Amino acid sequence: MDIKNNTISILIVDDEEMIVTILLNFLGEKGYNVTGISDSAEAIELIQKTSFDIVFTDLMMPGINGMELVKEIRRQKVDTQIIIFTGYASVESAIDAVQQGVYDYIKKPFRLEEIDSILGHALEQLLLRRENQVLHDKIGNMLAQITMFYDISNIIYQVREKKHAVEMLFDTLAESMHIHTALICECSVDGSDYKVNYAGKAAKVFKRLFKFSKDSLFNGKSLTSDEPTILVDVGLQFDLDGKTITLPEACRRIIFVPIKYQGVLEGYLVIIEHQDHHYHDEDELTLLKILATQIAPIIGAKKQRPNDILESRKYEPAQAMRNLIKAELALSDESDTPISIAMARLVASGASEDDTDFALIREAWRNKIADQLGPGKRLHWAGIDTLLILAAGGNPVGLDHHLANVRNELESGKLESKSKTNLSMAYSILTYPFDADSAKKITIKLSSRLFYDASNIKFNQ
Repeated sequence: MDIKNNTISILIVDDEEMIVTILLNFLGEKGYNVTGISDSAEAIELIQKTSFDIVFTDLMMPGINGMELVKEIRRQKVDTQIIIFTGYASVESAIDAVQQGVYDYIKKPFRLEEIDSILGHALEQLLLRRENQVLHDKIGNMLAQITMFYDISNIIYQVREKKHAVEMLFDTLAESMHIHTALICECSVDGSDYKVNYAGKAAKVFKRLFKFSKDSLFNGKSLTSDEPTILVDVGLQFDLDGKTITLPEACRRIIFVPIKYQGVLEGYLVIIEHQDHHYHDEDELTLLKILATQIAPIIGAKKQRPNDILESRKYEPAQAMRNLIKAELALSDESDTPISIAMARLVASGASEDDTDFALIREAWRNKIADQLGPGKRLHWAGIDTLLILAAGGNPVGLDHHLANVRNELESGKLESKSKTNLSMAYSILTYPFDADSAKKITIKLSSRLFYDASNIKFNQ
């Protein structure tokens, strides 16, 4: 682990001034930022104002002893590693201190090599703990965003006018990710050309600039149908098919996020960034891919027949799914039996534009899952291409086996259908109460995993 000593702050507290001086010189020569105090009362005042990465303190001192110092540091709720010095007579007290959260103790008299060794281990553990906390916070923020995207998408699905649904999408980008300049480029009926059909309020001045064909090159890059394409350090100009396009405002980068519905590329979510965002680039791309997957049914809805759109209103929105899961959990509690819950999504590539074809595929897929799972498993449509599966008994391994079989049959073309469509499926499984303890948590976790996994399915062309 790469540790830069000059970024590490160390406090030494010992009533023996010679020990303080020796450690100040020893650790200072190694480049650490070291403070030494021989008066424990002064040390208390200092730690109330300043936090330290490492604190070395004597256990037995006149006036305020080492354990009182430890308690004050812990009261401050700072992330500090504490190492105590102790004589042979107070080893038992030192062990008690370790049990109360002190990192370790060193018996007096000590060698400087001991100080160096235990300091190295303490720093490694401290920095690892901090890295883990950063990762935990990052995951928490990502989950919160995915949860919000999921809830917003369920509201958007119920908006009848596509224009209003897209406006809600742009508002979501602005409020949650601070992305104010966004466009949606949709493809023509034959899939050869793209143009901007929707633009956020801040993006209207860019609208006329993004008209291109499927073979167009942006700064020499062709857009892909699976992964985002990024133009970096754009400034005020970019190259489109050899022609210089001048932008009304300088931008840091432009991101083209593919929007695919039932395996077919419907267009691109175009993000124009003028400055750095508070997300790490990789995290931002992950969130944008998830969001593009969630809005795909809205963009691809033009291929639905009117009666197919009416049929989609029968599918369970988020709250209805939670109620179904909640009712199942109540039954499970009564019988003291765990329950496995899954969501599965049908993914189709190259689907016929005839909606009847996909409807038949979808029904055959549902029947295949029902046959694999057998009686006692409840299936509910959770979306146009998504099933909610409730399986009492809590056997996720068996459920995973059956769903994997269905996926293999889809990918090998064994599903009974006249369609030439390439098929696959994504699925996610949780078991109550082991993986999540509430209907809301189960719904959110299943949905976020499913959206991510479904967006990463790739077909051989």
